[in-house]
Amino acid sequence: MSALCSRLFLLASLLVTLAAPLPSLAGERIRLFQSHVMVMPSGALTVTETITVVAKGNKIKRGIYRDFPTDYRDHDNRQHRVGFQLLHVTRDGRPEPHHTENLSNGVRIYIGQHDRFPSPGEYRYTLTYQTDRQLGFFADHDELYWNATGNDWEFQIDEAVVTIVLPQGVPSHKIQATGYTGPFGSRGRDYRSTIASDASVTFTTNATLAPGSGLTVVVGWPKGYVTEPTGQQRLGFWVRDNPVAVVGWPGTLLVFLYFLFAWHQVGRDPSGGTIIPRFEPPEGLSPAAARYILQMGFDSKAFSCALISMAVKQRIHISEQADGKTVIHRDDDGNMESLSFGEKALYTKLLGHSESLELDNAHHKTIGAARDLLKSRLADEYHGQFFLRNLKWLIPGLLLSVLTVAALAIANPEPIMIIGIPLLVTSMFFTVAVRLWRQGRRLIAILVAGFTGIVGLGNLLITSVAVSGGFGLTLVVGALIIINLLFYFLLKAPTRLGREVMDEIEGFKKYLATAEKHRLQTLGSLDQQLLLFEKYLPFALALDVAQEWCENFSETLERAAQEPGRHYRPRWYTGRSWEPSRPARFGDTLGRALSSTVASAATAPGSSSGFSGGSSGGGGGGGGGGGW
Repeated sequence: MSALCSRLFLLASLLVTLAAPLPSLAGERIRLFQSHVMVMPSGALTVTETITVVAKGNKIKRGIYRDFPTDYRDHDNRQHRVGFQLLHVTRDGRPEPHHTENLSNGVRIYIGQHDRFPSPGEYRYTLTYQTDRQLGFFADHDELYWNATGNDWEFQIDEAVVTIVLPQGVPSHKIQATGYTGPFGSRGRDYRSTIASDASVTFTTNATLAPGSGLTVVVGWPKGYVTEPTGQQRLGFWVRDNPVAVVGWPGTLLVFLYFLFAWHQVGRDPSGGTIIPRFEPPEGLSPAAARYILQMGFDSKAFSCALISMAVKQRIHISEQADGKTVIHRDDDGNMESLSFGEKALYTKLLGHSESLELDNAHHKTIGAARDLLKSRLADEYHGQFFLRNLKWLIPGLLLSVLTVAALAIANPEPIMIIGIPLLVTSMFFTVAVRLWRQGRRLIAILVAGFTGIVGLGNLLITSVAVSGGFGLTLVVGALIIINLLFYFLLKAPTRLGREVMDEIEGFKKYLATAEKHRLQTLGSLDQQLLLFEKYLPFALALDVAQEWCENFSETLERAAQEPGRHYRPRWYTGRSWEPSRPARFGDTLGRALSSTVASAATAPGSSSGFSGGSSGGGGGGGGGGGW
């Protein structure tokens, strides 16, 4: 029985021995983390870190990386940026290739090469760097509060040894020392420390530091051995730490003040007169011209109004076919002299010697060229005489805005890149939404703008909070964009002659929107009423009162559509926009449909997108690392 028990005991011992992980079979880890920190009389630190790792080719394939934070928030939540200069890197005592990468709050050092994969084994990596602004200067002492290992390592640290060497002359009996071990925020004290007569303090951990844990040390000494920054130096530090406050907001204010000056010089509108209803448009103005002057700019609707005006004047026939195609046909019943200067150019460009033209992407070159020609003709006739866009006054404001952002990028390029990308993507999608709105696809435009606003601005908010100083930077960039967009519109201004004509256009618009049905019905026969309706329909579309104009003629249109032998429908139009049972919807429906078709057809396919206590992890230093 005793022999059996002995055998069972030996078997259990063997199983336990085999199950126990041998050091040679353990996973990747940091066997020893040594940090030697020299505190210079100037206040700078020279740090040498020797990191001995056991590599298995899992995470440590090419080498290791080390993160070093440079941006912090102090106890008053103020931005604080420290200096960092990497001096040299070695592996097993020999220089080792390395490269750095900027992080949102610091720098990452990659040790090794992309195409070199060292064999599994033990390697000793040594980094030497200098940093400043790491010391605390208090009323009765100076202090180094230093996160020696960092708390973001992917591997366990078997042992950490940190030595802080103070300037010569510091009495060892007046040195204070404490430390913390464990995860971020922990106040564990699983370490031992010694203060030597040469004014150095050594901290050694008593137990393994798990991944995500670290060793933070605090060393204090009497004042007078390290030069404290002067008031001028502190001011320089504050300027370096707060580029948004130093450059961003003053630059934004300068941009706003410039635009305010520019608006005062050229952007104030002349005083308008009393708006009196007019029963006809200002002499010589086409519907597209009336819209161009009133809007002080050109859009797709001006183009579609010009097409409808030519149709009403019986120079073209508009056909919206059942398969969704829109075609314009030559109509020689009308007089060419009835067309305006711009309409003649448009007619010749679109049809030339052709009998018809389909408004689709296949003819985008012809349609786009015709659209540009009409815009050019309207600008030649009315821009400068009736209003000024004052675009040259935008250039200095834009340059000041670009210089402000460039100065911020020079001071701290990483946040500009990180925040600029969400802003750029959001702006692109909003541009798509604006284009869809102008094409008449307003529900889709609202959905795109709403989705973009929620996702884009949400992402921007998260990014701005995550990036050091990002929220203030986001506000500055956003303010610059809004100011430039606002004054793009505010700097447009009518001339005195243009103001008078605009008042006349507004008076005619008032008549189109408020004409009394009973008065219209007394103007003459049914044919005369229909003629008046069609004559001014392009103007109603151009001035955005087509629905009101059609409703004023609703009874006339219904009576004409149902009258036996007449069955009225506009002779210059064929398609689904005309409904005899609901003729009052004709103008608005046709205007939206044609504007959408023209905007789409003028664009080349694929050229636009559809879319006071301390703790572990506290103080300076910190970061972490891993393998790559």
